[in-house]
Parts: sequence; structure tokens; C-alpha cells
Amino acid sequence: MNLINGKLQISHTVYYSVQVPDGKGPHPLLIVLHGWGQVAGQFVKVFEPLTKKGILVAAPQAAHQFYTQMEERRVGFSWLTRYQRDQSVSDFVAYMEQFYNMLQETFEVDTERVFILGFSQGVSMAYRTWAHSSLPLQGLIACGGDLPSDILEQLDSLRPIQILLVHGRRDENVSPEEARQAREHLTAAGLRPELFDFEGGHVVPSSALGTIEGMLQSGAN
Repeated sequence: MNLINGKLQISHTVYYSVQVPDGKGPHPLLIVLHGWGQVAGQFVKVFEPLTKKGILVAAPQAAHQFYTQMEERRVGFSWLTRYQRDQSVSDFVAYMEQFYNMLQETFEVDTERVFILGFSQGVSMAYRTWAHSSLPLQGLIACGGDLPSDILEQLDSLRPIQILLVHGRRDENVSPEEARQAREHLTAAGLRPELFDFEGGHVVPSSALGTIEGMLQSGAN
């Protein structure tokens, strides 16, 4: 008997939610990447105050679905696991590039004010978008996540952008120490990260939205 293990690329449908501000554009764009087990349509609602300030907020949904609670058949989504991680990252980058192109074609996007935000598991994917995609990112907001080791190894070669680290002092999922270490590594690489720490847990705090808005409205350094 011969056992053959291979891979096959297939077409895959993904979903997204976009909050479109009133008024004429072009609008600053914030792409928001949800955390493990979350759903884009719910996660994007956190950023309604930004949309009311004229910011286009786009939430792609992770491609991998699973039951977060079997009894209730509650469905959540995940970006990747350890299994074939490099291939998953490559697929994700292609997804982000196609998603951004769609946003450009469909909405009035200010291409000089494109930012990405990740929460929890989404933080690692935001960093990988910066490292591997062709998106014209001006800034990155990392909420409640860490700096992945594969990105740490590349920091010296990455294009400088604005970086805001947002982390709760009572975060029990990801230690606040991860944010402090990320700031040290980013600073050592010649970047100028800011740290917004707050008295809370593993969430995107409403108190940080004003700082995030300031980043997007000011645009590039």
C-alpha cells in the first residue's frame, strides 16, 4: 500500500462586514481583525464611534469556522493554527490583498491613510499583513496580543509604520508583559511604538478609540 499526502488549492468563500460613514470620501480605512472564536459582524460594532467620525471600518472574517460551544452549536472563526502555519499565512496574505482591492473598488478609500488593527489572535495576523502583504499600511494597532516570533526575526527589514500597542493591565489571556516586550523589540528595531495600557482585561477598550482616531485622522508621519 502506498500512502500519498498532498495538498489541493480550492476556491473558498469568506465573509466580511463594513461600516461605511456618512458623507463624501475619501475616508481613512481601518481594517479590523477579530480574535479567536469571534464573528466579524459582531466585532466590527466595537468601532461604531470611529465610523461616526468619518472612518471606514472593514472587518474580514477568518476563513476557518468551528463550534465554540457544541451544545448551543455556536459558531466562531479562527485565523490559523500550528498546522501548516506558513501555508495558512500565505493564504491569509492573499486574502487580505484581495479584500483591500475590493474595498478600493467599492468604497471611497483614502489610500494614504490605511491602517490595520488586530485583537487577540488577530494581532499576529495584523503584524503578518504588515510584513508580507502589498497593502499601503501607515499604521498598526495591536490590542491584547503579542509580537509573533516570525515577525520579530524580520523587524529590521520591515518598512517603518506607526504602531500603537493597546493592552489591559488585568488581561488574563495575554500577559501585559507581552506588550512591554513588544515595545522593547520594536523600539530596538528603530520604530517608535506607543503603549496605551488601561485598567481592564482582554478587550478592545472604548477608552482607546480616541487615540486610534487620532492616528487615522493624522495619517502618515
